[in-house]
Amino acid sequence: MLRWDRSLLGQEVSRLEQYVTRAMILEYVSIIGARDPMHSDPQAAQARGYRDIIAPATFLIWRGTYPIVPPEMGFTGIGINAGYECVFHGVVYPDDVLTYITCLVDMYEKTGRSGTMPFVVRETRVTNQHGETIAVCRNTFILGW
Repeated sequence: MLRWDRSLLGQEVSRLEQYVTRAMILEYVSIIGARDPMHSDPQAAQARGYRDIIAPATFLIWRGTYPIVPPEMGFTGIGINAGYECVFHGVVYPDDVLTYITCLVDMYEKTGRSGTMPFVVRETRVTNQHGETIAVCRNTFILGW
């Protein structure tokens, strides 16, 4: 049974720390077929003002964060991704240590032809080892599947 408890808004749902290696960036570049040399060639990246190669922006959303909602909500199913927006503030270099902190920021219901659907919105703030915000991403989920 899903419990709508608005006191959970702002509560941390998950925290993940990730050490970024050059190999991880290069693997991701290969997976997505990125062609810009600033993602794979240090000299090309330096010519554009970066100190080393940089990860493509979508590298930050490569890994999901679970659970979708705090355990106190009693939800154990899976959610359907209903939207994603991300504001990027910095770049990711090899040897960065990223911290992903995800909080629940909204919950609501919508009624459609198939009945009432519960939605939650999560916000993930990604910072590096210097405490600099690299990105803030919002992800909406439909719960119940």
